[in-house]
Amino acid sequence: MRVVVLGDIGQSVYHVGDEAMAHAVVDELQARGVSDIVLLSRNPEQSARLYDTSAVKTLEFPWPPHRRETYLKEIRAVLAGDLDALPADDQVHALIKTVGESDGVVIAGGGNMNSPYGWLLYERAALGAIAESLGKPLVISGQTVGPVLTGPDYDTAIELFRSAALASVRESTSLEMLNEAGLQTGLTLDDASFLKASPEGAGYLSAEPSYQPKPGRPYLVASFAPGTGAMDRNDFNQRVADILDRIAGPGSLDVVMIPHMSRPGNRDIDIETHADIQRRMRAKNVTVCGQFTAEEAATLTTQAEFVVASRYHPIVFALGAGVPCVALAVDYYGEVRLGGALANWGLGHTMRSLRHVVTPEFNEFVDELWRRRRDIRDYLNTISPSQADFQSAWWDTVVETLKGATPVAPILDIPEPIFPELHSGEHPEAAKLTANNEAHIGHQSVELYRLTHALEDTTGTLAAAEAERERLRQALEDMSSAISAVEREVESLQGRLGNLNSSMLVRIGRRLGLLRA
Repeated sequence: MRVVVLGDIGQSVYHVGDEAMAHAVVDELQARGVSDIVLLSRNPEQSARLYDTSAVKTLEFPWPPHRRETYLKEIRAVLAGDLDALPADDQVHALIKTVGESDGVVIAGGGNMNSPYGWLLYERAALGAIAESLGKPLVISGQTVGPVLTGPDYDTAIELFRSAALASVRESTSLEMLNEAGLQTGLTLDDASFLKASPEGAGYLSAEPSYQPKPGRPYLVASFAPGTGAMDRNDFNQRVADILDRIAGPGSLDVVMIPHMSRPGNRDIDIETHADIQRRMRAKNVTVCGQFTAEEAATLTTQAEFVVASRYHPIVFALGAGVPCVALAVDYYGEVRLGGALANWGLGHTMRSLRHVVTPEFNEFVDELWRRRRDIRDYLNTISPSQADFQSAWWDTVVETLKGATPVAPILDIPEPIFPELHSGEHPEAAKLTANNEAHIGHQSVELYRLTHALEDTTGTLAAAEAERERLRQALEDMSSAISAVEREVESLQGRLGNLNSSMLVRIGRRLGLLRA
């Protein structure tokens, strides 16, 4: 059986989380006998080397909303039989051929079913439309939907999920959104929750400086993105430095900063952020690591004593391995994802946002969570087998669906909140109000982006029309000049002919009969 898998992979910026979810899909399919896998990637050569499987070029959609909407309509027109809707050399034709030669399609998990990352949503929508038109079963796994989805993007996301033979989301908020749209969707853990450990030395992105765990020496994993939401970056990074110093104490714990996004070979994005945080720390036992592969990052994270992160997948890796963690959300998108990941393990109330980080009580929370870390680890290890069994059953269902079965998508049984003393104390209605405000701002931002680019395109179209009008005006002027020149030439010839007719030589010729009158 040949299966086409789409993940957000092969980017010029390596992203641990996106690559981890794609790795998980490949691992789980292969473990169930699916050996012929074709990855859709922006860099097929890189992905083929990393995953040891086939890879081809994926679709690349334009970023501006109205442009991606137009392109998706053109693709759907091609699928409906209008082959003139797009040029013969358009990228979509190769993808249609790839899907046509497969037995099914899997869209790996991710957080791109929203308007801020709309070009990725539309890439998935196009793949879903192709699969549906060719009668290939489509599986959508472990998604975050929204929270910001403008009208056209919302309709596109709903249509995509409706076309799937099997689909799941990874947090309750996403499940509620789809249920409200009348869709019955599964609820699962993130695809990479139990990513297989990396063989020692594997991964071509291994970088220096690195960190090798030392026997008997515990370490803390920290991972932070450059984004700091509404908080000043200097203030946020200083607060993070203070938190890490507070946990690490007087050198009894190493701090290992693992980047989840950077350009391989460049110490940018997360690495640059980590270096800034390190400069602000008092502790000296801090390692700012280079870019690891997804499997290497997961392996090192799962062996940690503790994890502190604003990034999503360090928290996912930690929970699946029973590692206590502090999840810091810098915006509502982060709250949905981090809070959802924690809630799936009964720890949703331990998520903290910027509203909490800036309060004095946050230090007390960090101290309490650190003090209870062994209890939290024991709890996570207790429920981990049942969580792993559930996720394994999900992958069984995925393969059954790809083979033509029509099973019902499973719903994860979310544990009741544990360790109530770790609750933030924030009233749910206050948190909801903040969430609504951020969502509203997000929608307005996307709409402004849409209008800005629509105006740019309209301005460009008007400029092109004006240039064409000027070209035609100049052409008409040139033509008029040419006509005038011809008229003058005709007039000149007529004058010369008149002169010739009246000449003595012509008169004599006519009298002699040599010329007709």
